[in-house]
Amino acid sequence: MSAQRAAVWLWLAAALGPAAPNAGDILRMYPDPQRLVAERRTVDLSLILTKRQLGALLATEPEDFSARLADCRRQGVQVTCFDEDDYPPLLREIPSPPPVLYWRGDIAAARGFAFAIVGARKPSSYGVEATALIAKTLAEAGVTLVSGLASGLDGEAHKAALAANAPTVACIAFGHDKCYPASHRALKADIERRGLVLGEYPPGTPPSPGAFLQRNRLIAGLSRGVCVAEARRRSGTMNTVSQALAYGRDVFAVPGSIFSPLSEGTNHLLAEGACVATDGAEILEYYGLRRREPSAEDKTDAPAQPALSEEAKRMAKAVGAKEKTLAQLCAESGLATGAAMAALTELELAGKVRALAGRRYVLR
Repeated sequence: MSAQRAAVWLWLAAALGPAAPNAGDILRMYPDPQRLVAERRTVDLSLILTKRQLGALLATEPEDFSARLADCRRQGVQVTCFDEDDYPPLLREIPSPPPVLYWRGDIAAARGFAFAIVGARKPSSYGVEATALIAKTLAEAGVTLVSGLASGLDGEAHKAALAANAPTVACIAFGHDKCYPASHRALKADIERRGLVLGEYPPGTPPSPGAFLQRNRLIAGLSRGVCVAEARRRSGTMNTVSQALAYGRDVFAVPGSIFSPLSEGTNHLLAEGACVATDGAEILEYYGLRRREPSAEDKTDAPAQPALSEEAKRMAKAVGAKEKTLAQLCAESGLATGAAMAALTELELAGKVRALAGRRYVLR
């Protein structure tokens, strides 16, 4: 796509705003936004656009967004517009599809059989183990795992995919030059190299509470179904589930203890008719997919693990066979909290360390 045409799409996306409820209607009426550029001053658009949207269309020009495109190029951020072939087909179907996607990595990862795994940001060890079990089985079968790069179970799903050399898609609620949580910078960079990091926010956009809720619809929209390993009854995870249900996606939940607040959400979903998920094989069977055993060729072609950083080597000496807290590991390794978290993430991705609930870590 030419830069001039891409600028028209960026102009439209900025005017509509993220997660605009009327985006699907506008895109059906104006599949070529250049027509909207020509008609915006001569056609009454007040019935399909809000006052703010119409004001933005009239107050800006497509060429105003040429600088944004140039900024994306400088930062290695790719742009895919709604009418391009590599735009994820499932995402086109939702009522509020983003006119423009900003991404790093391999956009083809969003076109495979995608399935979302989401859950609590501060999970129990049960939730971590359940997520790791289900995600590993799905990843080894070649399923693209979609999640939100958040702390807790989102991150565990991404890590399981990377460990299995399987594609994973991280949907973000900020510009690609940002990262939240900051401790996931190494994980985000690894997904950019081996999967896809995708969002609807241009570089420079900071994270905000509303953006995370807007992001949740991308997780649900990209996926055939969603599995919740652990979640409170009122949480961002349950917001993702509500979006999935609105889009006609399948919902799976891991049963949990009736005494755990972290299982209130999943047990409620099961009571409402969600599919039970006790391992990944059940999900594969539901979709008629087969578990794929790695072949000798797979093992031969597996990418070599990158060398550990000096910080990760120091942290590896501090982590032991018994669980240790982050504070203990900082003290024993001599690393500040941010550097310690980055080192632990590096060790997790290398398969050397396992993260447990409450920011505790142990050797695998």
